[in-house]
Formats: sequence, structure tokens, C-alpha cells
Amino acid sequence: MLTYELDKNNKIILSVIAVFLILLSTHAKAVLTDNLGIGNAKALGLAHAVTADPPGIDSIHYNPAGLVKLSGRKKHLKLIAGTFDITMELGDYNDDRKALLEEARIEGEKLGADGVPIIANPDEWFYNESFQSTSKTEGATMVLPFGVGQTDLPALLFPLGGVSYTPPDSYITFGTNVYTPLAAGFYRADDDPGRFIGQRFSLLMLTYFSPSVAVRVTDEFSFGASINFNYTSIGFEVPFRSDHLGLLALPFLQAGDCDTVEGSDGAVIPICEDLFPYDVLGTLTFAVEKEMAIGFNMGMLWEPTPWVSFGVVYQSPVSMDLEGDFQWVNSDRWLSFIGELSSDKMLAAGLGAIGLQGQSGVVEGKASVDTKTPEHYAFGVSLQLTPSVKINVDYKFTGWSAWATLPVQFSENIDVLALGSLVQSELASPNSVKFPLGLEDTWNWAIGFEYQYSDRLALRFGLEDRPTSIPKASRSPLLPIASGKFYGVGFGYRMESGADLDVGLAYFHTEVEMPGGSSDLGNSTDPSKAIYNPFQGQDITATLDVVLFEISYSQNF
Repeated sequence: MLTYELDKNNKIILSVIAVFLILLSTHAKAVLTDNLGIGNAKALGLAHAVTADPPGIDSIHYNPAGLVKLSGRKKHLKLIAGTFDITMELGDYNDDRKALLEEARIEGEKLGADGVPIIANPDEWFYNESFQSTSKTEGATMVLPFGVGQTDLPALLFPLGGVSYTPPDSYITFGTNVYTPLAAGFYRADDDPGRFIGQRFSLLMLTYFSPSVAVRVTDEFSFGASINFNYTSIGFEVPFRSDHLGLLALPFLQAGDCDTVEGSDGAVIPICEDLFPYDVLGTLTFAVEKEMAIGFNMGMLWEPTPWVSFGVVYQSPVSMDLEGDFQWVNSDRWLSFIGELSSDKMLAAGLGAIGLQGQSGVVEGKASVDTKTPEHYAFGVSLQLTPSVKINVDYKFTGWSAWATLPVQFSENIDVLALGSLVQSELASPNSVKFPLGLEDTWNWAIGFEYQYSDRLALRFGLEDRPTSIPKASRSPLLPIASGKFYGVGFGYRMESGADLDVGLAYFHTEVEMPGGSSDLGNSTDPSKAIYNPFQGQDITATLDVVLFEISYSQNF
């Protein structure tokens, strides 16, 4: 039986808890995709509020000090299944875009010097297949190790696991674990109107070896640490279009004189209608990876009484200097447009000066991304309110500002990037591009409840507040993760053999509205924002739904 008499020490502990809860209510901010792929059903059911109540082998991630609670030799098996679905409603144009397109249509009906309308086929020239349409992701995709590369998956299903060992009569526990601290990936159909922001995108961090040790320093205090060997990868595929003001102006700059403009060598340069504003300029595909990226976790656990414990964990940044291959496939319209320009020697010299080379259909080479995962730390308290009811509370920080931009370097020049560098030189050069993510450092809280229904069965429920780490100016339809609540339920069952079976189910939903012109990486109408706005002026409403189902099984062997 537990005792609940409030002596002087207990009053101090309760005061600390009260201050901790006040901090939670006044400083709650955000997360992105962390903890969604660890694979621990207990943690899932408690909405990840487990820093002071570490769950089995996954203590290596949540708080390595918790390994001291394991005994003997144990094997731990886990299974993750889930969905990661994004739906986008691509709506009407805002007033600025409507006015611009209407003005272009009126001016386009005027006759050029050759006696024909400046825009000969306005319905084709202004056609935008994403206008007032719906986009839905089809399924999961990941860049997988061992040369597999970008792979569309029939289902999001991962078997994981680990082992732990505590020598007889020892205060030290050893362990290693396999888990995914960071994972997100989706693909769209070839004719999906949302593919222009990303037909395929994947982000994976797989911890495949994590030698860990935990030491019970005293009866009340434990310390643990792990060194983590990770496989990391990023994959991206996008049909690149740019309905930029510069493309809208092309016919009018030529004033319909396509048949009469001559180059220095006398060649005719018909460029007026070779490139429409909603044409695909080319398709970029790259997959980069690092097979061994090293980081570490450290944690402490203080259990001053049988009914309360405190936990702290720190997870280090992991360098992701990823390398791989890229391919840029120029569209026929772009080749026709740039080819005609390059046929003039003087124009070709000017284009060459800014990096445009008049390339052939396909450009291939090496790609690299130099970034790092955010650092993370968490504080937790676990309070046994009654012999059958326990409450866990966590308060967490993640340094997402490490992902202010996603820089991609290419071994070869890409003509479209060379053109983009004229407008946004800070984000593009002929052989590089920085996707402006603009993430911010964030805080968030989580709370979990466990009810010990019987000696063998425990029921769990948890709630995690996950306000977005993406500020309003940086919202993007690529990863439309807005503020939302993460709900977890589950149970734990101890079998007659002594094995533990845990089952968890979780749901996370967010919705973000991006009125036309409000996203610098999606629908901006600012002519200085060339990287990257494929839905200029369009209203966008995007929803993200994540469903996770996890099973954990632990048994002595």
C-alpha cells in the first residue's frame, strides 16, 4: 500500500509540481513530426508523456535512465502501422491575381505588329489545372537504405525492436534499440493538381543501433545515456512550374512581333507563345542519404517517494550532411523557349553570363543537403494519485529553428535555377536552391492518464498539445502542419508468462488556411518570391490526418 501523508518533504515536492503545471499553462508552443514513429504503444497511449515514466526499451529515446527498471535479459518487439494523409482544396484567385489576369487577358486581345492578337489562344494560355480543384495524397513513400532509394509503400508498416540486459544483482542495465525518431512521407498521383508543390516527399531518420547504459546511482536517483547510430534520408520530386509575373509579361514584352524579331545572325526568334504561365518548366527529383549519422541521448530519473518521480532528457542534434543523386528533366516547352533564345549569339552570351546554358532534355548529377536535426529536451513528472490512478505530465522543447531553410546543392547547373537567381539570389543560384521553411524553436506539453484496472490490465489515455512550429508567414502546402491536438488511447496487459503486451492507437488532425498571397512557399503574388510559388494568388485550405496503431511486446529470454 502507498502512503499519502504530507510531511515536509512531500509538501516541497507538491509545490514543485504546482510550479511545473503553471509553467505548462503559460509557455505552451509547438512541435512538427517528432515522436510519431518511435513504435512504443505505451508512450502512444499516454500521448508521449513518459519522460518521468519511461517505457521499456524505448526509454533509450524518451529517457535512457528508465532502463534501470528492466531486469534480466529482455527482447522487445514493436510494430507500427499508420497513415499520413494530406488533402488540399485549391480555390479561387485573390483580388490582386484576378485583376492581373484580367488585365493580361484584355491586353492580350490587342493586335501585335504582325496583325494577330498578342495572345492567340487565351483559353490555353491562361489554363491552370489546379484552379478550384482538390488534391489528395495517395500513400506513403520513403527513401530506404541499402540502395533501395525512393520507394512508394503499399502500407506504412514498420517492424522494430531491441534488447536489454541487467546482470544479476547489478545496478547497471545495457540495451540497444531500433526506432524512427523522425518520419514523414507521401506521394501524389501523376495527374494530381497538388503535385506542383510536391509529387513525392519523404523525410526519414532511422536509429538502427543505440548502445545504451543506465545506472541506478542511489535508490532514488538514476542516470542513463545512449550513443545513436542513425540512417537519415530526404527525397523530393516536384514538377516545377512558376506562374510568375515575368512569364505573364513575356508576350507583351515582345508585343506580338514573334515573326519579325531577328537576332544578330539574322535568325528569327519566335518566343512569344512558346511558354505559357502554367506550363511545367521541368521536373526535379533528388534522393539524398547518410548511412551513419551519430547523436546521443542523456536522461535522469529522480524518484524521491514511491508515488512521485521526475525525469529529464536531452537529445542531441544529429548532423545530416546527406549526399545522393538528382535529375532535372526539362519540359519540351521550356526547351523550345530557351532554345530559340539561345539561337541568337548575343542573347546566348548574355544568358551564359547568368548561368543559362541552353541544356538538353535531362540534367543529372550529384546532390547534397547540409543540415542537422533539431536538439530536444523534456521535463516530466509522474504522480501516483491513488493505488490505481497515475498521471504523467511532460513539458518539451525542440530547436526547430535549425530548419530555417533546407539547402540543396547540385553538381551541375540547372537553367531554371539560374533564371530564378536573378529574382531571389539569396535562395537560388545556377546549382543550388534553398527552400525557405522558416521554422521556429518551440515548446509543447503532454498529459497522460493510466488506470490500473486489475493486476494484469492497465488502461491509458493521453492528450498532447501540438501547436505549430511553422509561423504564419512560412506556412506552406508542402507540409501543412498547423496547430492540433494529439489523442492517444491504449492498454497494457501482463500475460501469465510474465511477458508484457502493449497496444496503442492515436489520432492527430490539423487544418491550415492560406489565403491567396499569404504563403511565401506556396501562393505568394510577390514578384520577388520566385522560390517557390506554384499556386500564385490561389486560396488554399490544407488538412493533415495522421492515424497510428502500435503494438509492443516484451519478454525475458
